[in-house]
Amino acid sequence: MKSVTMFVWNNFINDARVLREAKALAELDYTVTIIAKKELTEMKLKPVEEIEKNIVVNRPLKYELPQFLTSKLKSSILSKHIPNALLMFKMIILGRRYKTDVYHSHDLNTLIQGIASAKLRLKPKKLIYDSHEVQTSRTHYNFNTIYKIEKFLLKFVDEVIVENETRRDYHYDLYKEKPLAIHNYSELYNIDDYETYPLREKYHVADETKIVLYQGGMQEGRGLFKLLESFKDLEGAVLFMIGDGKERNNLISKMKALNLEEKVIFIERVPYADLRKYTKAADIGIQFLENTNFNHYSASSNKLFEYLMAHVPVLGSKLPEIERVIEGERVGLTVEAGNIKALSENLQKLIDDNDLRTHFKENTKAAKYKYNWEMDKTILQDLYEKL
Repeated sequence: MKSVTMFVWNNFINDARVLREAKALAELDYTVTIIAKKELTEMKLKPVEEIEKNIVVNRPLKYELPQFLTSKLKSSILSKHIPNALLMFKMIILGRRYKTDVYHSHDLNTLIQGIASAKLRLKPKKLIYDSHEVQTSRTHYNFNTIYKIEKFLLKFVDEVIVENETRRDYHYDLYKEKPLAIHNYSELYNIDDYETYPLREKYHVADETKIVLYQGGMQEGRGLFKLLESFKDLEGAVLFMIGDGKERNNLISKMKALNLEEKVIFIERVPYADLRKYTKAADIGIQFLENTNFNHYSASSNKLFEYLMAHVPVLGSKLPEIERVIEGERVGLTVEAGNIKALSENLQKLIDDNDLRTHFKENTKAAKYKYNWEMDKTILQDLYEKL
């Protein structure tokens, strides 16, 4: 059998995008090994496990210096860079151990691992760089530094994948080479095959009260603090926020400061296999990215298409990729990114207008046949067949 080794900079618990790609390659009779990572706080995770037939994840442990030492020395080199470098080295050792036909690096922080595994050998192997984000334009990223690093490392790459056409054009403007655009939409499935998670019963939400849902990472630039502010004067709805991230505790503090305990409920990150049940319970889905950088401006993230698959109308930002789907398919409303007043007014409109929500809901049932992984995965499979 042919084989591929993928690198990811996460624990590969909820990485739906990479799992979809791995499954698509397994269909071509590839054995797929995913080299992920495990933090010291994640010792319960298996170091090696078979996710599905011919898909195995290997999680080398990331070692860190004791917190009492790093807090005293206050050195990012000791607390962050050295542990990361050691983990990268462990990933490279693992990556070179497998008899691999193609290496596949997901995002810039695994590209060095891919290059060291695929190219630093007598008979170099093929290497794919799959960039889920716009690396040169992200929150807290320095454009000049990342541009120089990415431009240099791209010299060793055989093929580049980006998320959509907007990002493909941006990549071309920077590097004068046009990558492959693979949207990586949600899998096509019938939401009626899944039970609805009993959010109403468990959290005592009245039948006439609408459930507004945000699911995903709780990071800067997602519009989540503004989403909380928009709920101050909203009537007839409860907001559920599912997920985790650096801003989760700050969001909870903000919720309490706004006295929204009766209107906002936080739920820990849900395993991807169970997430559809929660999504199905929602009346309205939120995708309110802020236009803080090109990475957000050009995003067409998974949650938008997960809402469509669950037949949930969406309120999203008026950004090109998001607006193209929501307005083009008439599955919800869009508002100017970051505009709290517009967000609140349009949310209230969706909450109050049952006929409008029903109209959008019906449109999702057709849209999901246009925006799904079955329509997209053949691009990835064709790329591998070519390689």
